[in-house]
Amino acid sequence: MACWMRRMLATGCLMMLVGMPVLAEAQDSKDGPGPSAATRGQDGVKPPDRQMQAEAHYELGVMYHERVFASLDQAIAEYEKSVKMKPDYAEAHYNLALSYHTKAKLGTDDKALYRKAVAEYKLYLKYSPQGELANKAKQNLKVVEAKLRS
Repeated sequence: MACWMRRMLATGCLMMLVGMPVLAEAQDSKDGPGPSAATRGQDGVKPPDRQMQAEAHYELGVMYHERVFASLDQAIAEYEKSVKMKPDYAEAHYNLALSYHTKAKLGTDDKALYRKAVAEYKLYLKYSPQGELANKAKQNLKVVEAKLRS
């Protein structure tokens, strides 16, 4: 099944799972005693099993994880434009470094991204050696440089 179809199915299943207890409670109050909300759905059908629920949550996790990478790519593109227009924009260098660093860490420990992060942290420190992010930049720089040595 196509990846997007699995995600749509997962999203629909999860939405159904989240909405079920409320609908079942409303039904219970009309019908009186009977099977609990935990054992039947809005149509009197037993809710999906734990395996299906787990798969739905997994697919949503994958979808959100992919969004993080897409968002990081967009952030990187904007920060790159920013420092191209104003090369001494310290905060933009810091955030660009942090974006490279995060993408490398969340991905496959991409050494090229770590090298870019090192360069950008150093540029932040060059343009704002006493800035409010200087200590954090120094800490992150040590961490990234250690990753490159390993």
